[in-house]
Amino acid sequence: MASLLIIPLIAGYAFADSWHGARYRIARATGYSLYFSAALYGAALLVMGGLVLLYLIGVESGFLQYLETVLGFLKINVGSEAAEVQTAAVSFLTLMLGLFGGHALNLIPGTNKIFLDIAVKDSDFERLVLRGIRRSLPMLVTLDNGKVYVGYVIRAIDPLASEKELRILPVFSGFRSKETGTVAFHTNYSGVLRQVALNVKGSKDGADKKTALSHLEIGDFEVVMPVSKIVTSTLYDKEAKEMFTEDRGAFLYQFPL
Repeated sequence: MASLLIIPLIAGYAFADSWHGARYRIARATGYSLYFSAALYGAALLVMGGLVLLYLIGVESGFLQYLETVLGFLKINVGSEAAEVQTAAVSFLTLMLGLFGGHALNLIPGTNKIFLDIAVKDSDFERLVLRGIRRSLPMLVTLDNGKVYVGYVIRAIDPLASEKELRILPVFSGFRSKETGTVAFHTNYSGVLRQVALNVKGSKDGADKKTALSHLEIGDFEVVMPVSKIVTSTLYDKEAKEMFTEDRGAFLYQFPL
């Protein structure tokens, strides 16, 4: 009987930790909410395990005898009473549903996107990062030391990580003036990245031409920064920036009161 208390908790936690619909929310849960969630999922899995057992017994009347034989072969002593065998069967099915059910649900197309949107809905920064990835727009981020990067986000921030980090492939970098707040870019990565990409493509095509950058890969230029060090962030569009620069001297539009 103790297995009907312990195994559902283990199964519930395993399910919540593997299914995208629960793991993002569980990761941000604190205190007893984590245990309550595991217990809730475990209870649901226990009911499902019982229903699956009833179905198997209905399909094959000798299923319990077959299960008892298998347990005996594995030297697992659960007793000879039908109720004890059924308890062991329900516990086993509950554990299997907890271990593999979440992974199976993750295979449903489109669910990860939905659950990721739900996970980041309360974080403006994470929603901005996700928007930049989906629209293939670079981000401009300013660090607390004044360093500025413009680059493409490599992957979305993991909602499960305790210490969140942002990983980008930079296009420009520079510094933001403390006095005026304007950004001066000093490094342009575009030319070097283009050459490295050509070298990688040439090596895959069998070309043996060596250059000064042949030992590098695109990933070698990625920059990882703690989210806690980011002061400001925004999506970056070159055409929009040029239009803002051209209109810098224009009069501001006055809204009628």
